[in-house]
Amino acid sequence: MFATVVCAIGRGSRQRMLQLVEMARAQLAPKGSLHLVHAVEGLPSSASPDDWAIEVMAAAETRLSEALRSINTHASIHVRAGNPSQVILAIAKETTADLVVIAPHRDDVLDRVFGSVVDHVVQHAPCSILVLRTTR
Repeated sequence: MFATVVCAIGRGSRQRMLQLVEMARAQLAPKGSLHLVHAVEGLPSSASPDDWAIEVMAAAETRLSEALRSINTHASIHVRAGNPSQVILAIAKETTADLVVIAPHRDDVLDRVFGSVVDHVVQHAPCSILVLRTTR
């Protein structure tokens, strides 16, 4: 059991998101804290985002909140603009996470050339990692 669990939520289906949250919750100690992390790529990284960027991030936060309510789970939600692996690692450090739960998305050419988010997080995380494999 882990005191602080960070669960990285990507751009997959709602079902996949709920699987990740359930797996993260199963790893959590009774009085532990759960943190959901979602990174939004392609937004301006300036200190004052425009209305569109604010709307995109708010929609992501709403999606996560609704999913948590549907399974009666409490978690802190962290939606940030930026590179997904860097955002996940930053939240893991900020929360002093004991575990990061993450899942790969579909493998593509860019992952093969530049490396995947999961690979980067596994190599640089300050804590244990649980990779929820996709079923094929």
